[in-house]
Amino acid sequence: MYLRIFLKIVLYWILIPFGIVGIFTLWPSNGLWWGIFFIIFGIFWTGISSAYLILDGHGSPFKEIATKRFVKSGPYSMSRHPIYFGYLLYTLGVALMFNIHILWVWLAGLAIILILAVLENRSLFEKFPQAKEIHLPLILPLKRWKVDPVVEPPFLYTFMFLIGKFIVPFFYDVKMEGKEKIPDGPYVVIANHSSYPDPLFVIDILNSYVRFPITSAHYKRFSWFYELVGIFPIKRYTVDAHAIMKFTKTMRSGGIIGIFPEGERNWDGRPLEVQEGVIKLIKTSPNPILPVRIENIHLLWPRWAKKLSKGVVKVKIGDPVSPQDYSKAFDFIFLDTFKSKTYANYSGIERYLWQCPKCKTTGSIKGYKKGFECKNCGSKWIKPSVEEVRKLHDSISLSGKTILKDDAIINEKRSKLIMDKNKIEIGDVAFNLSDVQSFLTESSKHIYIFTNQLFIVKPLKTSPLMWKEYFDFFKIK
Repeated sequence: MYLRIFLKIVLYWILIPFGIVGIFTLWPSNGLWWGIFFIIFGIFWTGISSAYLILDGHGSPFKEIATKRFVKSGPYSMSRHPIYFGYLLYTLGVALMFNIHILWVWLAGLAIILILAVLENRSLFEKFPQAKEIHLPLILPLKRWKVDPVVEPPFLYTFMFLIGKFIVPFFYDVKMEGKEKIPDGPYVVIANHSSYPDPLFVIDILNSYVRFPITSAHYKRFSWFYELVGIFPIKRYTVDAHAIMKFTKTMRSGGIIGIFPEGERNWDGRPLEVQEGVIKLIKTSPNPILPVRIENIHLLWPRWAKKLSKGVVKVKIGDPVSPQDYSKAFDFIFLDTFKSKTYANYSGIERYLWQCPKCKTTGSIKGYKKGFECKNCGSKWIKPSVEEVRKLHDSISLSGKTILKDDAIINEKRSKLIMDKNKIEIGDVAFNLSDVQSFLTESSKHIYIFTNQLFIVKPLKTSPLMWKEYFDFFKIK
């Protein structure tokens, strides 16, 4: 099937146009250099139109993978057959750039494409009767661009989808399993969360428009971008009624929602605790739950790493379940598949192993490519497995008498951060630990502390995970 699709692309986009150019080389002509703009825009328009068939129509431009839904968004809100328009621009550019004497051949091709478009209209109306109710130009994009971002992919989302299809293979060899389990209708996809590119892997295997939430503080930095790709903000440190409304509206409108139940990237591959609010939200879904497990990415780009490593990533789709059976989906996505394996690079592991497991010195571990060592006692670990690293971390000892201190960037201003078993001082403000409503490690460098206001804190010399683990320890004590 994929070979036939590839051969069609080669035939229509390379062999036919450039074969005709080659035939007429005996009739030389000076080309027009600006024909390149027609070629570029033709390829671009065809790519965007094809992506809408994939993301919104759950199919492709080829009959081998026929669309399952009627597409009326993006280019398909402007004309009935936008791919033909892109192809005509492309071939016109080839004629102008290489041999203007073949323009009459292009006009003959235009007549053929018009006939094909009329014939395709008939089959389109048979498959999707609702298409008759929408009056559109046959080929020329003369109507206004329309997209409902609740259920239809915005332009920038579609463009990034195309870019991702080319970029991701340069970093990861993605192996996919279970695509046949994807439901035909709307659903809620849930996945484990170990690394930044996790949403890309989910979108890549589903080939659909998936709306993900993102922490509101991250959203504010690039709100214009996130809004243009359909991502919406959520406040993880408090109940966010506005975000819940976004979830509900998307689910009930037939859109696809993506949820990482852990809320943030885990540190060592072991799943983080799922908040009760997330479970309640999943259980209210009118649509099935589709579990997706992303394997090996934690070995290539763990949360504590300083840089990513290239390698193989496996993405597996489980059986869809009803919202009330969400625990079965959790069992699938949180299955531990790599604890006996080793990391590709250990640089940055000091953010996770913030205390030496041997001499118990804080901040003495230093990671490098093949392992890590303690600068204080000289202990070394070479290529330990994930399970061994976990055990080393679990051996870290905490003391109720400890007073944590560090310089920090607090809400973009440099100040002091101090915490003991009773209180925490954030710059000039002090709180009892019991007054802190939420204490989250939002990244490998930042802490989000929420009382009646949000403090975004970046410790300058110590690991955010250390502060989080001591906070939890003091709260229990």
